[in-house]
Amino acid sequence: MSEPALRPPPPLAKRIAALLVASVVGALGFFVVGRLGEAMEAQAALETEREAVAERAGEVPEVAVIAPLPVEAAPVVILTGTLEPAQAADLAFAVPGRVASVDVRLGQRVAAGDVLVQLDRRSVGAQSAQTAAAIGVAEANVEMARDRVRMLEPLVRAGSMAERELTTARQQLAISEAQLAQARAGQRQIAATSSDHVLRAPFAGLVTRVPSGVGVPATPGVALVRVEDLSSLRLRTTVNERDLDGLEVGAPVTLEGARGAGTIEALVRSLDAQTRRAPVEVRVDNAAGALVANAFVRARIPRGARRPVLRIPATAMRVGGSVLVVGEGSRLVARVVTAEADEDGAWLVSDGLSVEDRVAVRAALAREGAVIRPALVTAEGSAPTAELTR
Repeated sequence: MSEPALRPPPPLAKRIAALLVASVVGALGFFVVGRLGEAMEAQAALETEREAVAERAGEVPEVAVIAPLPVEAAPVVILTGTLEPAQAADLAFAVPGRVASVDVRLGQRVAAGDVLVQLDRRSVGAQSAQTAAAIGVAEANVEMARDRVRMLEPLVRAGSMAERELTTARQQLAISEAQLAQARAGQRQIAATSSDHVLRAPFAGLVTRVPSGVGVPATPGVALVRVEDLSSLRLRTTVNERDLDGLEVGAPVTLEGARGAGTIEALVRSLDAQTRRAPVEVRVDNAAGALVANAFVRARIPRGARRPVLRIPATAMRVGGSVLVVGEGSRLVARVVTAEADEDGAWLVSDGLSVEDRVAVRAALAREGAVIRPALVTAEGSAPTAELTR
């Protein structure tokens, strides 16, 4: 009986491959076990959170509420806008050139007609000299033609000179006179051009813009100087239809901050088709120069006597003009109110609330219909009196 044949050992490559497969399978097993452990931990945490929520399900959220504060208020109309100068002019040259002199400084007061800026006029001077010479020649030609006409007239009457000679002399005189008139027109044109090289103040006021210096190029139509009359200022703004009914020309207007006062100068009782607002102009005296032109301001126009209203915080008002009040069973109920915004942002309610009501302070964080635990707070910064604004 023959002995069994011995198998040759597996090649090295096969042994390496087997080791790699075993390593991958082992790593995959560890990964799967780790992920299963994480999933089990997450599930346990979720169950714990669910149990905590279930325990708190019977709790009622606490919501800050406030009692409306009774105050007295006088209705006023608020106007906002920019205080513009009564007159303002941006001055530019009508001809091109370079600035030869700046005759005023920034902030200087000027009178009507004062020279502000001048352009280089050397070319104008040369043209003026040339035109003056042309006028001199034309005047000499006129005198010569007149002398000839005066000389020929007695000769023609005496019959010693033909009539056509006098006619020719008179025609030459007419031509010379026309040439003289043309030269003088050119002189006036040069004078006008020369005046175009000078900027003058069109009215008394304050210089609020000047060129940076001489040599600056001047382009026709591009402003180099600005003059503003600040003796009085004008507030141009608009109002809605409701406020328009209580305004009239001549009504007193007070700028907020006790900075000045004025009157309504113009009022158009017609609404813009798109904005549904009407234009209003207020003239404000500024003889003392205390007001700043082109500043944004708020102005107040009183309307009627003071009346009782209820003041609530700005955060208590919801979009659409309603508030959340504590109703039966401590449930939040929406209540539509009639209110006007005060100058500090608070609301002054004239209808829809009573002092016994409790209003949610932060309407955006509360939910209509929710049952709450009201936490009464005191309004901060509430004044005993206020002004009702529109």
